[in-house]
Amino acid sequence: MPEKNPTLKSQYAKQVATDIESNAREQERLKSEAAALQDKLEALQQDHELLVSMREALGTASAKDAKAAMTSVVPSARRAGTVVGKGKRPKNAPKTKAAAKAQPAGPPLRELVVALLAEHHEPRSAAEVTKELAKAHPERTVNVTLVRNALEASVAKNQSERTKQQKSVYYSALTGNPSTEEQPAPSAG
Repeated sequence: MPEKNPTLKSQYAKQVATDIESNAREQERLKSEAAALQDKLEALQQDHELLVSMREALGTASAKDAKAAMTSVVPSARRAGTVVGKGKRPKNAPKTKAAAKAQPAGPPLRELVVALLAEHHEPRSAAEVTKELAKAHPERTVNVTLVRNALEASVAKNQSERTKQQKSVYYSALTGNPSTEEQPAPSAG
């Protein structure tokens, strides 16, 4: 005689079946989003190649510059991440001279962040620092994540300090700290 009250085992079985269906639907949704993003990326890459070839045809850039621009199709977050590195070339860093020229030259992002903080007397959020860096250095690819990582690195090296106000985090340069003064760059070796 079947019981009218569901047992614990049947309740779990029903919940597991529901969770499996929900998981499968979510996987399908994410797969379709990923496919749409991949299509969009491919379209943007094709547009980029077309624009570079048009620029080359107009004679506004040398063939070498155009070729370097065409090889730098790595997403900006990865490309900019190589600037912040610890001196070693990351596995996904460009190996060719042309691709390496696409990398922004100049001081490490951490040094730029510390210098920017030193210009201000009040603490700054990572978003504020990012906005100012993007304005001051338009040739560099910066985003909030990279800047936050550089800010945290400066905190770790006692070049700046982190303060929390409610749920927000603010950074300011340390004053009178010898590590914030100009030091010669370590020799590459």
